[in-house]
Amino acid sequence: MPLALTEDHRQLADVVRSFADAQGLRRATREALTSPAAPNTAWKQMADLGWIGLHLPEAHGGSDGGLPELAVIAEQLGAVPAPGPFLPAVAAGAVLAAVAPESELLPGVADGSRIVVLGLAGALTDENGTVSGSVGPVPGARWAEAALVRVGEEDLALVPLAEATAEPTPGLDPSLGAARLHVAGAGVVVFPGAARVAVRVGRALAAAEAAGGAQATLAMALEYAKVREQFGRVIGSFQAVKHHLANMLVDAETATATAWDAARAAGGDPDQADLAAAVAAATALRAYQSNAQKAIQILGGIGFTFEHDAHLYLRRAVTLAALWGPVAQAEDDVTAAARAGVQRVYAVDLPPEAEEYRSEARAFLETFHAAPADGRRRLLVESGYLVPHWPKPWGRAARAVEQLVIEEEFADVDVPQLGIGGWVTLTISQHADPEQIDRWIPASLAGDLVWCQLFSEPGAGSDAAAVQTRGIKVEGGWRVTGQKVWTSGAQYCNRGLATVRTDPEAPKHQGITAMVVDLKAPGVEVRPLREITGAAMFNEVFFTDVFVPDEDVVGEVDAGWTVARATLGNERVSIGSERSISAGAASLLRVVEKYDVGDVAELRELGRLIAVEQAARLLNLRMVVRAVSGSTEPSIEGALTKLIAAELAQSIGELGLRLAGPAAVDGSNAAISTGYLYSRAMTIAGGTSEISRNVISERLLGLPRDPLNR
Repeated sequence: MPLALTEDHRQLADVVRSFADAQGLRRATREALTSPAAPNTAWKQMADLGWIGLHLPEAHGGSDGGLPELAVIAEQLGAVPAPGPFLPAVAAGAVLAAVAPESELLPGVADGSRIVVLGLAGALTDENGTVSGSVGPVPGARWAEAALVRVGEEDLALVPLAEATAEPTPGLDPSLGAARLHVAGAGVVVFPGAARVAVRVGRALAAAEAAGGAQATLAMALEYAKVREQFGRVIGSFQAVKHHLANMLVDAETATATAWDAARAAGGDPDQADLAAAVAAATALRAYQSNAQKAIQILGGIGFTFEHDAHLYLRRAVTLAALWGPVAQAEDDVTAAARAGVQRVYAVDLPPEAEEYRSEARAFLETFHAAPADGRRRLLVESGYLVPHWPKPWGRAARAVEQLVIEEEFADVDVPQLGIGGWVTLTISQHADPEQIDRWIPASLAGDLVWCQLFSEPGAGSDAAAVQTRGIKVEGGWRVTGQKVWTSGAQYCNRGLATVRTDPEAPKHQGITAMVVDLKAPGVEVRPLREITGAAMFNEVFFTDVFVPDEDVVGEVDAGWTVARATLGNERVSIGSERSISAGAASLLRVVEKYDVGDVAELRELGRLIAVEQAARLLNLRMVVRAVSGSTEPSIEGALTKLIAAELAQSIGELGLRLAGPAAVDGSNAAISTGYLYSRAMTIAGGTSEISRNVISERLLGLPRDPLNR
């Protein structure tokens, strides 16, 4: 998904993309490897289009835009990748407008006639009012008349390059026109405390460019994987390649989400903006480099040739991370912000009709709180507020805006959660006949029927269609015999939705029938299985000649795989939802304080995990924003956040062990040790992470399925 979500931003992205193609910006980046040159006519045309001053005040010739618009442009230029000083120049303009709004440089900066660039690498020293030293490389300095650079840790200096020595540093990516600056102090203006603004702006825009590069390298590798053949198959059908590409999609999407958030946060609370920018740098800069490396791996030998464009992206990715990161410092800053109590607070702009939904919700809550405790669930069911996204009459058929309002208004209300029963009964409401719906749904919402999912078997785990539980037709119904396993919560349930093979001669995905089984019926035996934590949440369920009446068959006989797939889809969406992304990374802050952890590497890893957790939340937030705007684009975020949340939980468990040290295993901190053990289930339950990657690569990226072994 591109960074742009609004129609205006999408149109802007289209214009930039067309401009980059027409100007041959990628070709110019390649040519700079052998013959560095001044910015070509593209720079003047960007200025004429208003891009250079898009974010600057109208009083100085700008357009009064903001960083979100600049981020859209930076993303599209990063997808080329474009040469020249766009990023450091517009970043410098943003910083100047913030710390020196009356600067005489701003009009020239806005129209592109005067190039001022921002550099974050290195810092000058200030001794008794004399600023001197060397900094850099500063991108774009070869073409600039002035540069904004750091002085010490907190300040910023405006250095006229006529009064400094610029030493060109072609480096890995000569197209950026970087130079090292040697300053002796004359003519330098210092802005106290301005380095914070510079870091925030630089990180946000660099992350946007990195997001564009991460998406472009994914597209490059994916296109090749779909056409390159080896061993009689396109290489995109091999699981190893699929998993690389699935990981690349996750990285590209999290880069985009965090860059988007950093840009939109830039004009708000400074602490929030700093955190968002640090998360974006920690996520997007790493993602771009990883994707550029993986693209070359997938391309193979051709990707290692000078003639192929893959190395242009690798050079840019590494250079961006070095000049606008480093990633490690961004991760340190995320940890520091979290330890200081800074938390990212998200908000979505809602249309006017939201207030009508809010009034309805508040009126209901007055009635709800006045009712006896034992009658409140009934009120939730009758009003549709228990499952507002469900169709009427069970839910409210609430679309995105109403759902958001309900979530806000009910934040402190103890609403019963249906858990597994939620996605099972949702499937029933979609596939059962009216009589079945009337029989099962009201009782389920009331809490009288509690459901489990009876799909997995000893030989049918990730391969859920390999069902061996048999159903033989008898008068009035079916006699079911077989075994299910890994069934979560079955010992607490009285109903289960089961897949049963009713035609053993049919192909694997046919001849399966979906049935509702009464777990209290004769012939049903539930045996809890003890997990590695010592608890028993999942079970074996045995069926011995269990009678299932015809009226408990869901959907058509022998067409149960359709029902099963719908259930699995509802499950993945539920597991990948906002509720599934715990605040586990931030909870490790208590462990850090309790055990006085000072190890830099471990604290940095905590910052990385907090950034990953925030990226997953942002994926869901972008999905919500699109839904609120009425977008009909298919959402991919649920599949991605399911994978991210599972592996994040394991990383949190592992880091918790390291932070606590011996206390994690001596019995004094059972929450850490048990949490670590439990986390091993996260990449198995609801579909293994390996299968999740297959699903992502096949259904989202369009890669072919593995040929079945016969």
